[in-house]
Amino acid sequence: MKKTLLALLGLGLLFTLTGCTLSLLGTPTPWPTPLVLPTPTVITATPPTVPPSATAAAPTAAATLTLPTVTPGAPPVATTAVVPTTSGGILPGVASGPYAVILVAPADVLNVRAGPGTGSAVTGSLPATATGVMRAGPSSTADGNLWVQIQSPSGWVNSNYLTEYVAPAAFCADAKASALVTNLGNALKSSNGELLATLVSPAHGMTVHLWVHAAGITFDRAHARWMFDSTYAHNWGIHPGSGLEVAGSFHETVLPKLLLVLNAPAPGYTLSCDSVQTGGANYDTSWPALYANVNFYSLYKPGPPGDEMSWRTMLVGVEYVNGQPYVFSLIQLEWEP
Repeated sequence: MKKTLLALLGLGLLFTLTGCTLSLLGTPTPWPTPLVLPTPTVITATPPTVPPSATAAAPTAAATLTLPTVTPGAPPVATTAVVPTTSGGILPGVASGPYAVILVAPADVLNVRAGPGTGSAVTGSLPATATGVMRAGPSSTADGNLWVQIQSPSGWVNSNYLTEYVAPAAFCADAKASALVTNLGNALKSSNGELLATLVSPAHGMTVHLWVHAAGITFDRAHARWMFDSTYAHNWGIHPGSGLEVAGSFHETVLPKLLLVLNAPAPGYTLSCDSVQTGGANYDTSWPALYANVNFYSLYKPGPPGDEMSWRTMLVGVEYVNGQPYVFSLIQLEWEP
């Protein structure tokens, strides 16, 4: 009986405790309803409409070249060259001289012709170094050059290859010639184009050589005025040492070398007449054969002690026109390794 009562009491206590526990926990929260996502809509992109590429136009057919009709056997139209002549053709004149041949290669000759112009027959010749040539007087313009009649051998020659002859002794004694060199130096040192132009030969101009055996550039009086201002790059030829072509304006390429002579420190440069002075070179420094009958002055600046190879020489060719000396050529010499 007691056991039954105890069992009932224990069971009641258990229910009591269970009820308290459930009250403490409270009512449980229900699980949320699952979210149902809508079925995604598949978007199909429609490609944009692209205009077709332009089609190149069909090439236009080339025009047909219609050649003029040529009559077989018809002779070509003759073209007559216009030869400038002085008014009246051959002009009279008085005998004058003596003259000397210049600008003719040593192995060549100056042709003497029956009349003015290269179209006249050759009747004789003068050696490249001939002197004592006397003009007969008459002259005429042909082939764009002045032709003069000479006495012996009788005939006509192109006056461009003649110059007034002055014997070396007379030239070296002429104070006007040495004064010309002084004035030339002043013009170069001061870059005075106006002065330089008055010193240039009115007959042949002034030919400048950067290298003695290279072709020179000839400046007439009109162009000599602008030699210090012009930036035109002349081709002065191949450097004998490097083998490279040298190009540049006169005042940038040639003038600085000449000023090394003209502005030489004391005792300055040595002046020689018709004799080339140098400090030694491994090439021929002689006066050009084409100018054999042109007198010249040599301005030589020796190199300082210990640097003897830095010498410089400036050669000034002088031509006489109507008895007055003018600058005919300028040649620069230096040691060229």
